Amino acid sequence: MECEKIILQSERDAAEKKARELSMARNRACALIQDAMARYIKEKTRARSKKAALEKDALIKSPRFKVLDDYDRFEDIQEAYGCDCIDEKERDRLEDLWEEREALKNKTVDGIYQDNVTEALREAYEHTVLLWDEEIDEAYATCREFEKQKREAEINSNAWLERQMAEYNRMFA
Repeated sequence: MECEKIILQSERDAAEKKARELSMARNRACALIQDAMARYIKEKTRARSKKAALEKDALIKSPRFKVLDDYDRFEDIQEAYGCDCIDEKERDRLEDLWEEREALKNKTVDGIYQDNVTEALREAYEHTVLLWDEEIDEAYATCREFEKQKREAEINSNAWLERQMAEYNRMFA
């Protein structure tokens, strides 16, 4: 028969304390990594958005769309055609330019910013979680083993007590 280690209440308390401390340390580390990543992504996204806005503004104000400065609304192009100020070919060209310029105005920068730094932070987060998982699991396993031994001891003591009571009743019955 293999001799099992008896886990004492003090060992269980120490294991539980260790598991709580490791969990709190892991959670703090993960929170700091996530915060750093969120700040970095926000800053890079803001910079990318500013750059995209400047590029978009430059495109909208380019000489290509200069002919549209005379028109405040899309309907103004149609009114100019109706008044015979422009011909049908010019109207179609201006309408196409108008739609292209509006598409540029409505264009947004899509997607979450991602680069080597964000990838490194994601990996650091994953490794941080994995780093302490094994030790935390071991500490909780010690706690579970203690509870199991405690239940078995209670069952054994109840069975012993029942045997003693049955013997006592037999002797004095």
